[in-house]
Amino acid sequence: MSYDSWRTYTEDPDRLLLHGTAVTVGVRGLLILGPSGSGKSRLALKMIALGANLVSDDRVWLNKIGTGFELQAPEQIRGRIEARGLGLLASKYKTPVPLSYCLDLSLENKARLPHFSEKTKLGVKVSILAGKPIVPQAAALMVLLKNGFASYDK
Repeated sequence: MSYDSWRTYTEDPDRLLLHGTAVTVGVRGLLILGPSGSGKSRLALKMIALGANLVSDDRVWLNKIGTGFELQAPEQIRGRIEARGLGLLASKYKTPVPLSYCLDLSLENKARLPHFSEKTKLGVKVSILAGKPIVPQAAALMVLLKNGFASYDK
C-alpha cells in the first residue's frame, strides 16, 4: 500500500488538517509532506537555520481562502518543532501564511528540471514537487521561496 500524503484528519468542508511541516520566507509558504521519518522536520530545521520561519511542525491546517490555501499551525503546537533524538525545540513562527509550494517527500522524480504534479483538494489546485532526491537542498528551497522560479522563456 502506498503512502497518502493528503490523508486528512478532519471532515471540515473549508479546511484540511494534514500530517506535514510548513515554513515560510516572506509571503511564500512551503508545505512539506511525507511519511514519519522522511525528513520533514529535518529539512525545516535546516531552512530555519538559513532564515526561514516555522509555520507548523507535524500537523498543518490548510484553510481554503478564495482560490488558494493558507497554512496555519494548530494552536497547541505553535512555535514547536521536533529535532529527532534531541526533543522539542522552540522556534519563532509565523501563521497563517499563503501556500505557495508543496514538496512531497514520498514522491520521486529523477528529472534534472522536474515538472510539478497537481492535486485538487476542496476545489483548489495544488502544485506538488516530488521531494526525492532534493531533500538535502535546503538552500535551493530558500532561494525558491525568496525569488520563485525563473522563466524558461528567455
